[in-house]
Amino acid sequence: MLNMIWSGKIIFAFLLILCFNSCSDIATNNQERIVIKPPVANCDIIPKPEYISADPGFFQLNSSVVIVVDDRFSTIQELNNEVEDLQNFAKNKLGFELEQNSKLSNNPTIFLSIIPYGLLADEAHKIRIDSNILTIEAMHPSGVARGLASFKQLALLNEFEANYFIPNVNITDTPEFQHRGLLLDCSRHFFSKEVILKYIDLLALYKMNVLHWHLTEDQGWRLAIDKHPKLTEVGAFRTEMDGSEYGGYYTKEDIKEIVAYATKKHIEIIPEIELPGHSQAAIAAYPYLSCTGNRVDVANDWGVFKEIYCAGNDSVFIFLEDVLTEVIELFPSKYIHIGGDEAPKVRWEECEKCQQRILDNNLKDEHELQSYFIKRIQTFLNSKGKQIIGWDEILEGGLADGAIVQSWRGMEGGKEAVKNGNQAIMSPTSHAYFDYDLKAIDLEKVYSFNPIPKGLTNAEEGLIIGGECNMWTEHVPDEKTLDSKVFPRILAMSEVLWSASDVKQKNYTEFNKRLQKHYTILDNYNVHYGEESVPMTYFLKPSQPGPYMTLYPYDSTIQLKYKLECESCDTNFIDYKKTFRISGNFHTKSPTL
Repeated sequence: MLNMIWSGKIIFAFLLILCFNSCSDIATNNQERIVIKPPVANCDIIPKPEYISADPGFFQLNSSVVIVVDDRFSTIQELNNEVEDLQNFAKNKLGFELEQNSKLSNNPTIFLSIIPYGLLADEAHKIRIDSNILTIEAMHPSGVARGLASFKQLALLNEFEANYFIPNVNITDTPEFQHRGLLLDCSRHFFSKEVILKYIDLLALYKMNVLHWHLTEDQGWRLAIDKHPKLTEVGAFRTEMDGSEYGGYYTKEDIKEIVAYATKKHIEIIPEIELPGHSQAAIAAYPYLSCTGNRVDVANDWGVFKEIYCAGNDSVFIFLEDVLTEVIELFPSKYIHIGGDEAPKVRWEECEKCQQRILDNNLKDEHELQSYFIKRIQTFLNSKGKQIIGWDEILEGGLADGAIVQSWRGMEGGKEAVKNGNQAIMSPTSHAYFDYDLKAIDLEKVYSFNPIPKGLTNAEEGLIIGGECNMWTEHVPDEKTLDSKVFPRILAMSEVLWSASDVKQKNYTEFNKRLQKHYTILDNYNVHYGEESVPMTYFLKPSQPGPYMTLYPYDSTIQLKYKLECESCDTNFIDYKKTFRISGNFHTKSPTL
């Protein structure tokens, strides 16, 4: 039961009744719907597979099952990570050991195979399950890993009295977009290594493949840099308004462990090193990086700050090259996100060095100076074999060739980028900002997202490489709040980016029915998930001696109960059935969830 408290001394409790469905509820390519017994099978995979069909019977998963790696077309070592991941899942989530055999035998078998034909994308895969053998095949280990994600879901969805009965199904699946990510801001608030590892597990489980890791900000520098130790000694900590100290950072050993874990899960970690703006923490550590050279504190408030890197000072570029050199050593991703957003130009307008840089390079204004700044950093990163991603502000003043634009201020930045021949990642505030509350972006709104804007040619559409959900953490101080913001909304985004970008092909009601079964999986992964939408709205009609109140639940599955708190009121909860009058000395305000 979810509780909602009014400060006006009215308490409402909401009982969410979850709807359950089985394989028989899924239309499988117009084939006959099948119910498998015993037990009742559940095929409610998220994201929804491209093709799934079910046959009678099931594969019983227990300690008698063995793992066999197909060595016909590849070496067994190619799938070592997948075997280890499968064994860890069985031990930690199901409670038993799975042994690996070198060859097929009479034991029930999970058969992992790399094949040289039949699938186009690296992450594409096929799953065939009958009562004695469960086969996952792909042309790349990442495809086997995505197949294992479906297997894990099927196992957890089909637990029956401490046994696991995986339905006999055939699945063929491939992603729509190559870039399916979560941006996690660890600068406004810091999250432990353990939280990052947990999120990597969850991204892999729901077939996301990118963790965009926001590591530097005005409010904190979170990455150890050997050549510039004050970045963490000073820049990683701030004095809060109440006088307390807040902060933290990741050591290089932390980073190496996290990156290695993500690599095994086929999750690409893209670090974001903000420039030229959102850099006050670095300037607090090294004041010479600013236009004024004045000492400043690490920011302890939210917003956009005028302290940015000085574009006219060559020592700034030397510093950034030092930083990025160490970043490159830690992160194998071919991408480095350089930010580029919300960089006020007031310091540059007043800086002699910056104005001289504009003159020396025949630049028109400070916007072109930012383009100069970005292109200079891009040239350095390109020389190291890296490609840059930047927020859509990098379009201003001229876009660098080869730069990928992440469009957040709506869809127009992405459209402009692809029309220029650049690739784009879509994460607009309208659908992808999970720091926004449910009144602005609820689960259904996320599910309605289409990363492909209207008005593009086929070639331009092909330059939209995917999307991200953005989790900024100004008001997200802990893991529980983080979980409640991200989940369950990220499950809708995972389906959008894997298999359901086209609005015409989507069925939110059907998706939501599948989702209900996944709350037990999220419980298993210690996720403190939030609501799907604002549970209810209300209407007050003034009258004497007291106003009338009408409650509107989010949907018909929500049962509302209420009670009035006052000295003469009944203390029992009352089933809400119709509009009622509030009488007595009450002062009502908007409810807080």
